[in-house]
Amino acid sequence: MGYAILIRQVSAHDLAWDMPIDVEKAIDMAEESVIEMVRQGKLDFAMKMVLGVLREVLVPLVESVNKLATGLAELRERSRELFDSVVELKESTANLERSLRMESAQRRYEVMGLRGEMAHMSFRFTLERICAEYGLSFEPLPPDPYRVDGVVEGERIVALVEIAKMGSERDVEQLLEGARIYEREEGRRPDALVLYVYARKPPAELIELCGEHGIIVDSSPRRVARRLAELDRGLGERA
Repeated sequence: MGYAILIRQVSAHDLAWDMPIDVEKAIDMAEESVIEMVRQGKLDFAMKMVLGVLREVLVPLVESVNKLATGLAELRERSRELFDSVVELKESTANLERSLRMESAQRRYEVMGLRGEMAHMSFRFTLERICAEYGLSFEPLPPDPYRVDGVVEGERIVALVEIAKMGSERDVEQLLEGARIYEREEGRRPDALVLYVYARKPPAELIELCGEHGIIVDSSPRRVARRLAELDRGLGERA
């Protein structure tokens, strides 16, 4: 059997499908032919046959290895892309969570602010209603320039009022500044300054500070209105 015929019988297609069996088959078939050629002294033909068989065996193997290497490279590239996608998704999720937390905090802040404004208006309306029972009128003042919430007026009295939840040194400063501004704008110094607080009992430090500046501080709108009405009558008696 010639080596060309042998090589055709062991095709590359067969090797690609079942490499271990084809290699063994090729070697067995080549061995008999090579031995016979060597006996006949055809060493050149024997060498060519061996090389041909090796070529037929190794070429598909090399191709398979190359395909495997290419597949691994593609798999590695896809794995990298998948990793990058996962990282990007993780970052996007983290950004979304941060945005949601910020949005939630903003909404809570807005709700708290709205509740504070509603409470402020409620106390203002209560003071306005009770002042009316004592013959006094309460009018809100624009914060610019007056710096205070409103003014209570009677027959003679003019009193500036600041409304606060707890009351602080800053509120006292606003009242004092408001008095100076009111005198500048209206040409009359207020007869009284009032710090009306939501707290059931104003802090002792606040009461002391207000006392130093002659500021009325109280959490009861009725006591505030009664005190201002008394001051209004007192001004009339002195007149």
